[in-house]
Amino acid sequence: MQFAEVVAGGRMIRRYRPDRVADDVLVRLVDTARRAPSAGFAQGQSFVVVTDAHLRARVAELCDEPAEVAAGREPWLSVAPAHVVPCVRVADYERRYAEPDKAGSRGPDGWDVPFWWVDGGAALMLLLLAAVDEGLGAGVLDIADPHGLRALLGIPPDVAPLGLVTVGHPHDAQPPSSATRRPRRALGEQLHWQRWTGPPPG
Repeated sequence: MQFAEVVAGGRMIRRYRPDRVADDVLVRLVDTARRAPSAGFAQGQSFVVVTDAHLRARVAELCDEPAEVAAGREPWLSVAPAHVVPCVRVADYERRYAEPDKAGSRGPDGWDVPFWWVDGGAALMLLLLAAVDEGLGAGVLDIADPHGLRALLGIPPDVAPLGLVTVGHPHDAQPPSSATRRPRRALGEQLHWQRWTGPPPG
């Protein structure tokens, strides 16, 4: 699949077939995602993959799926055959920028933007694109109870989960969402050429 096709095929999937996703495929997804850039090549991103049905059900509870179902929405977290929790560790950046070759560099204490979040987002995007490239679907949401998730999955206290990514084979029929009814903004609204007020070329 060409890169443009992968990007065009990306959308949030909230209904999955029950087929399991092979372990080697999930390993490939993470292997791709971990190659995202990181400040100073600190490589502070990590991933927890969950395929056990009991654990997935508990993760779904910690992400408020029961409340969603009670509101009339279909369950999708517990149904997804695989969960991936991308994480970042600030200490990896602090350690990296304390190394001799980074002496004099503006490190984490001087960053206006904490690059671990930027790098975590880059890894998350690669994970989503890798899923499309494998013919899979993926969805993303926040974690309603991050402390509960840490305890459930044994995530260390200095590691920050970024959210939950569901992965699986997309069901042919997807539930309608507000996103599918919203038009994409025009390129000219988001592309600023030379200056913020500069129109794009052409």
